Amino acid sequence: MDRLAQKVDFVQRRADADEILAYIDGLRPMARLRPAMVSNPMAATNWRSVSHLRLMKRMPDAEACISTPSVSDIPWALDYLLFQKRANIIVLNGGDGTIHHTINAAIETVSRASEIAGVEVPLPYFLFVNGGGMNMLARAFRTRGRPVATLQRFLDRSRGSVLADLPTLTIPLLSVHEGEDVSRYGFIFGSELVLNALFMYERFGRGYRGLTKFFLNLVTAYALKTELWRRFGHLLDPPTTPLVVDEVVHPTYASCVVATAPMTLMRGVVRTLPYRAEPNAGLNTIEILPTTQGAIIGTIPNLLMGRNGPGIHYSRNVQEVRLTGPYTLDGELFQRPSEGKGTAVAVRATPYSVRGIWLP
Repeated sequence: MDRLAQKVDFVQRRADADEILAYIDGLRPMARLRPAMVSNPMAATNWRSVSHLRLMKRMPDAEACISTPSVSDIPWALDYLLFQKRANIIVLNGGDGTIHHTINAAIETVSRASEIAGVEVPLPYFLFVNGGGMNMLARAFRTRGRPVATLQRFLDRSRGSVLADLPTLTIPLLSVHEGEDVSRYGFIFGSELVLNALFMYERFGRGYRGLTKFFLNLVTAYALKTELWRRFGHLLDPPTTPLVVDEVVHPTYASCVVATAPMTLMRGVVRTLPYRAEPNAGLNTIEILPTTQGAIIGTIPNLLMGRNGPGIHYSRNVQEVRLTGPYTLDGELFQRPSEGKGTAVAVRATPYSVRGIWLP
């Protein structure tokens, strides 16, 4: 909390009803833009280039810019920015993990505020700035470039604007349930084999290039049975439990990716495609069904090129996916479900969505 404590007008407290109602009023279509910023200083790009300080110099209100060294700082930062500073746009400077934790904290913040004010409190608008590694979601909003350039482009284009003038994309959220409770919200879910791939790609360099290099090395390692394959080949072992996509049961499968935006697998990674969506839209899945290691390896060339191929199945408008085992959500690794809730995981469509600013 030390970075928050440095703010001259910051008070660590919960908002009152009057502050919450003032925030809601600030989300009217004709309301002036009031951007604030949350940065993760440990995200890859931020760590290398000290992006937070450079971005803060360009923001209209430097006191509405908070660096959050810990995930535990995010809820207090949002409470302060939304209700004390009355921000209606959160510039989110970080990678996929930063986006994941901030969106979940924002849902908790507005849910708590709704209880206090007695009315529904909406989420703010978001501008996703590429302060991290892969930034899958930033690609969907066309904000994949350098953080300072992205922010400046937004400020230049929105000068004198109101909220109704903003070009936005709405992307629904999915929910991951462990047992009967909602555990987490997110955009992109991957089953155990995806988790293993994300765990391994850091060995070959972070980001898209690192993951692509990992896949290419894996093909070579399998063909030649190198030391790499002997050490890590077991990470391609398929699950031993079924995959259920709505009412379709796959008794065996290798991997499954679930997202709330249309997807393509390009260069071996999930890439979301920009689109405008309505709440309650169904889920999109990519199911990889071969289960022998050789057959799984055989799907990699098609995945790298973003092509359909044998054993690769796409589904649209899915309402629920059920499987068992560890997983990844928005690039964050969850090695095991919550203690005491078993290993069954359900991924479901939700009525919640995020309004992100789109910079074509």
